[in-house]
Amino acid sequence: MRTRSVNITPRLEAALEMLAGFDTVADIGCDHGRLTAALLQRHVCNRVVASDVSCSSLDKARKLIGHIGLSDRVSFREGDGCCVLSRGECDAIALLGMGGTLMSRILEACPVPLAGAQAIVLQPMRAQDDIRRYLHQNGFRIVCDRIILDHGRLYQVLKAIPGDVPEALPAGFPDDFYDVGYRAFSDRDELLPALCRQQLAAHKKMLRTASGTEGEAIICHKIRSLEQILNEIEIGDPE
Repeated sequence: MRTRSVNITPRLEAALEMLAGFDTVADIGCDHGRLTAALLQRHVCNRVVASDVSCSSLDKARKLIGHIGLSDRVSFREGDGCCVLSRGECDAIALLGMGGTLMSRILEACPVPLAGAQAIVLQPMRAQDDIRRYLHQNGFRIVCDRIILDHGRLYQVLKAIPGDVPEALPAGFPDDFYDVGYRAFSDRDELLPALCRQQLAAHKKMLRTASGTEGEAIICHKIRSLEQILNEIEIGDPE
């Protein structure tokens, strides 16, 4: 009987594309295992280490991979973050669907950058500024940063590789601003204006209740930064 292909969402599709070319991928926080299944079914990689801190989620991933007959190419591990990996065991890491603050903590806990992997693909659900700031300040180079429309919501998916020094920000991009990607800005991602306007509206709404608080200056900086990005895009894109 022919096994049906596992369907994945557009944001997982974007992550899968960024993981092409690596032999062994670590799917950290694999949840139900759909990315792991797609990576193997489509021959994007040869092996996957699929881990999750949740025993029940890992059991669901193990069941899905068993159903499509690919269990022999997956190592299932229950554990927190990259602690389940041996140094150099994997060529790339996928860290998707969690907050940027948690992602930063997971990477900070690695004894060596990315546990010896060559690249990491991330899809933060919130606190995107935390993970981008961590990557920039720790010398990682962001080689791809895409905005994905998935079921009416905009997601940010990025790929980074280890480096030694922080890379220079592109001309026109505001300093100390990580809510949106400077690589998406330099590449002129077609959904960047929509994402900026969405964030701008949210911050202006927050500002109405933040007047006189410690958070007012932070929100104002974000508003100015988003307006600068939109202005730079409009100047650089003639009608």
